Amino acid sequence: METTLGIIEGFYGRPYSAEDRKSLIRLISSKGFSYYIYAPKNDRSLRRDWQQPFTKESITFFRDLKTHCRKHNLKFGIGISPLAISEHVDKLLKVLTDKIDVLVKEADIDIISILFDDIKLYESSEGKAQNYIVRKVNKHLKENYKDKKIRLIFCPTYYTFDPILDKVFGKRPDDYFEQIVKDLDKNIEIFWTGSKVLSKSITKEDIESINRLFDRKVTIWDNYPVNDGKNICTKIYTREFTNRLNLDGTVLSHAINPMTEPLLSYAAIATLPLCYKNKTPDVISKKRLQLLDELFDGKTASIISYLNKINDDGKDALTDDEIKDFKKHLADINTKASQELLLYLDNYYSFDPACLTS
Repeated sequence: METTLGIIEGFYGRPYSAEDRKSLIRLISSKGFSYYIYAPKNDRSLRRDWQQPFTKESITFFRDLKTHCRKHNLKFGIGISPLAISEHVDKLLKVLTDKIDVLVKEADIDIISILFDDIKLYESSEGKAQNYIVRKVNKHLKENYKDKKIRLIFCPTYYTFDPILDKVFGKRPDDYFEQIVKDLDKNIEIFWTGSKVLSKSITKEDIESINRLFDRKVTIWDNYPVNDGKNICTKIYTREFTNRLNLDGTVLSHAINPMTEPLLSYAAIATLPLCYKNKTPDVISKKRLQLLDELFDGKTASIISYLNKINDDGKDALTDDEIKDFKKHLADINTKASQELLLYLDNYYSFDPACLTS
């Protein structure tokens, strides 16, 4: 397989516990994935408070996570969302490169992502500013860490043609995409979510079109099975990946944004490699059931109707009696995944969706 697969933990909402994150990494490491990028929107050190130095505790956490990834043959990355950097580039660019230096030297990361997603445009030439920042970061990495070959991935503010982004952030400048790729080294990757923020299908033709526009193969940021939006936060997506066929070699890399429920994300996540092997929908569907049986101790049959219902319609579609029956079956299964579902049914993962992807 030519296209590499990975995970980007890039959602809003309750962060994973360290134990749950490590469990997900362990599970996906043998399924064809090669990297894990830590970039949750609610980690203040990477977004809201990104201008502040990392604490010793953060560095220890990053180093431990890197070690765990390496143990399971995964590259490890960090994503930083440098809010308002383009308003004070001369001052804040060094703040950004200093933080990257700490991540490289202290945590020995393999991948750095500069994320401008869900950040408003401060001016019509914002694309030029983002381009300048990413090129400067790339130059800094090449000059200071040429032997490490650190992978650099850039997520633009407009990461899809979906007009919802124009509605939220204002109309994108007509030349925004030309601005962000001008003189951009070919080694710099660009995230793209497909034709929509939440793309039900991603076709080879779609990707070939954006590849031509960006003059490079894009890296897909796949917003399935993530469930952090206003219209999707009551759902648990355990259905297999579909409508992502014939992408191998056309896509440079493909990163999945998981749900706020880490272990329950596994069943969907682990079917993506089968899409890249062009397996039939029937084969992929059967694999999904096998993966669910891994999570539920071979007892998926007793809860599959409920899993399908909360996948398609969300928790609100369940009656009180159905919830009681669902909980009864989960109590009999008693695995970490069933415990995660019980927490979901008790609103443990509920939050006020701050994201802009619904």
